[in-house]
Amino acid sequence: MLTELDMKLQEALQKIHRLSKIDSVLAELSRDEAELRHKVNELKEVVDKENLDVEKLDHTNIVSIFYSLTGKLEDKKEKEQREALSAKLKYDQANNDLNNIEAEISKLLEERENYKGSIDEYNALYEEKKNLLLSLSGPAANKILDLTKKIEESKRNIGEIREAVLAGQSAVNSLDSSLSSLGSARGWGTWDLLGGGLITDLAKHSHIDDAMREVERAHQKLREFKSELADVTINYDINFETEGFAKFADFFFDSLIADWYMQSKINNSYQSVENVKNQVTSTIYKLQQMESREKQYLEGLENELNNIIIGS
Repeated sequence: MLTELDMKLQEALQKIHRLSKIDSVLAELSRDEAELRHKVNELKEVVDKENLDVEKLDHTNIVSIFYSLTGKLEDKKEKEQREALSAKLKYDQANNDLNNIEAEISKLLEERENYKGSIDEYNALYEEKKNLLLSLSGPAANKILDLTKKIEESKRNIGEIREAVLAGQSAVNSLDSSLSSLGSARGWGTWDLLGGGLITDLAKHSHIDDAMREVERAHQKLREFKSELADVTINYDINFETEGFAKFADFFFDSLIADWYMQSKINNSYQSVENVKNQVTSTIYKLQQMESREKQYLEGLENELNNIIIGS
């Protein structure tokens, strides 16, 4: 009887945890959605003001954009064109992020309907187990219940930390790919300065194209990492470090546009990616420390529970 009841309790608890995670992620996504909507509107105004043809400027092909503007960049509006192109790239990224977030929110809201009654279900099962334990275990019942709840909560914490670590590692992989492409572009840029000509210039910007695609993937991975962190009880330092993730693509785009015209600044794009990678790596390390401490805590709880059961 107790084993069957424990299984039902475990299932109900998993539903509550999923409901809690959905609510945490929804809260985070709602904040991101509001910020992105405002950002998209602002960037759209900049793009429209500069009369850039949104359909012709395909942000997935940096080389084509670069050469479509080459003739215009010699005049006095070079700075304005550069800023407008940067705004276009930011607009595309922000608009894509907004569409993804809206789709994710809709999906989570639909899933949330499946767990609306999970708390009441758990409370009813908990009372049933409590009464059963009181009849079987006497004074030890309340302690067993308390330890059981703490054990399940600790297991959940370990699972959430693990998910956050995996999301962070996925982001690091994408950032590494970006660094590899930017490193290649930097190498070709050196040849360009030595007189490599059109072929070298095309090769450099082809690698920048690759870096752009990887940065977009990394941007999505960083958002997923940030969502996972929202569901983990963490310290202030980790929260603080994630504040720069949302602006990561903006810094990259600003540096990237400058790099087309000043090879000496290509390090800015590389550095912006490397800085975020270091932040993510540092956060992963802190999460792994948390996981280690939580596992030790769980082991202590399980030992205490076993001692009570054996001594009862």
